[in-house]
Amino acid sequence: MLWILLIAHYGLYRGVQLQRSAEKLMHAICRIGQVCGRKKGLRMLIFVIYAIFASRFYYSAQDTGIFMGMFRIAPAMSHPDLTLNMYPLLFMVGGIALALEQCSEYLMIPDYLVYVRSRRGWSHFCRYCALLLCYCALFAGVQLIIAVMIVSRDRQECLLMTAICAALTLAVLMLIINIGYLLNCRVMGYATAAALYTALLSLDGVRRWLISSWIGILPCWVPVLTVLFFWRSLW
Repeated sequence: MLWILLIAHYGLYRGVQLQRSAEKLMHAICRIGQVCGRKKGLRMLIFVIYAIFASRFYYSAQDTGIFMGMFRIAPAMSHPDLTLNMYPLLFMVGGIALALEQCSEYLMIPDYLVYVRSRRGWSHFCRYCALLLCYCALFAGVQLIIAVMIVSRDRQECLLMTAICAALTLAVLMLIINIGYLLNCRVMGYATAAALYTALLSLDGVRRWLISSWIGILPCWVPVLTVLFFWRSLW
């Protein structure tokens, strides 16, 4: 009889915990929908402008087997680096502009539950990081699907890896911008992100090192961007 009561008590306890977890999850989904649902007109305008310029990539002389948002290596030292990397720069600018700072706004809002208002904690921050990564993956993923339909099958593995690199780079830049947003100094956040990415596009040696092998077939940008993302998110 005692065992039955203990099992029933444990089942009731777990049921309450699952109900609370489900309420938090539903609240987070609803709140994300509210945050992302605003400014639809401006977002559509940015999307149309970006799509017009991005579509020109597939008619250019650049290698379409490398994802559009991935930085390029100049074939000759005399070739201007920034000119070669205009499409990766467009990818980052478009991704940052299309978000309209709503990931940062989501991080700043209080975390409201059904009956209790709780302060922003680690769970809220983890949801912010998940939202940011989902946005970058979605932004790169849609363009990756389009590129896969255009590029031949023997280049799709390279296309996938370079798309992952572009998405992680976008996430790191958005985290840097978010630091300026939290410090109430947006200009400094945008300026820092622009300076760092422009420096990357201008330094041929750094780009060559990032795409070089790290362990096996994994390039060096895998640990570098992963560490930068978690370091910036915890800063």
